[in-house]
Amino acid sequence: MGENADRAVIFRALAEGLDLAQVRERFGIAKDELLAIFQEIADYYEKRQAGFWRLSCDGASRGNPGPAGAGAVLSNPLGEVAAQLARYLGETTNNVAEYQALLLGLREAVRLGAKKLQIFADSELLVKQLNGQYRVKAPHLLPLWRLAKNELQNFEAYTVSHVPRAENRLADELANQGIDQRPPPR
Repeated sequence: MGENADRAVIFRALAEGLDLAQVRERFGIAKDELLAIFQEIADYYEKRQAGFWRLSCDGASRGNPGPAGAGAVLSNPLGEVAAQLARYLGETTNNVAEYQALLLGLREAVRLGAKKLQIFADSELLVKQLNGQYRVKAPHLLPLWRLAKNELQNFEAYTVSHVPRAENRLADELANQGIDQRPPPR
């Protein structure tokens, strides 16, 4: 593409009535370059129309139980980070922290107006419990599971997927920032 031609100028020329051949000639754009621009725009609108937000969440506990934190990252359907959340949870277990991180993210997704949500967590227990593959056996997790299932009803559609810890790094960092928010001892 010609150095001086940006996408806005190209689309303005098309909107003002130039045909594709005239645009290619005026801006020195090869046919495959112009097709790539149209593909990029089509991909953009396809993502926007699909409307799925992305929630990555993680809980952490230093000791089990120990000081715990929750972290969540929400990205809008265009892939732009809309929220990064970190919260200190007090003394609790890692599994409770995982559920609290999910709830933190779900509530923020509702607040931001998300209707469809893809959820990613590195807790296999949480993911399999939410997807009905594992029963919730621990009595202290059952109320959190119920709260999560109730919050999920706020969405038209959702998926819950397990990801390796390496793919959940930002949420993990936020969970640890949450622990670091621990008030100093008195």
